[in-house]
Amino acid sequence: ENGESNIFRQAQQFEQNASECLLEGNVAGELCNLSQGIDLFAPKGDVWFSPFHVQLYSLRGKYFAALLTNGLVNDAIAECEHIVSFLAVAFSHVEHHPLLGLQLFTLGDLYSEASSNQDSNELMALFKTKAELAYIWAKEITLISHDHTDQIVEALEQKLARILMN
Repeated sequence: ENGESNIFRQAQQFEQNASECLLEGNVAGELCNLSQGIDLFAPKGDVWFSPFHVQLYSLRGKYFAALLTNGLVNDAIAECEHIVSFLAVAFSHVEHHPLLGLQLFTLGDLYSEASSNQDSNELMALFKTKAELAYIWAKEITLISHDHTDQIVEALEQKLARILMN
């Protein structure tokens, strides 16, 4: 058995452990198991995995959902950035994939929330700019995949207008 298949099996075990923790209401255990599963894919010695590996994407998606559920916005931002990167590469053959647009909308919301929770004006401005850029990209995609009168497009326009007013 090679190291690669061992890592896949360990990752599946961490994912299963996380699911059991979720059912038991053990938030810390769920987050810890998902984080450890993700860490298995970090480069180690001669074993290296693509950051776009599908099993890693699955773990990140579950970890992201758990972070959001538990209000851990800053950690959720990092995972959402990874997910957006994965989707941008995975759907690079589809210029305006709706799933990427929706994930960018979520990332914009996270940046926006983070900007309002900063003590530093510099960090506040940085997150505000990141939110604006995420919303702009999301709107560009969403205008292709949805009608310009769609609620999602209108919500993005409102969020962009609010950012520009502040």
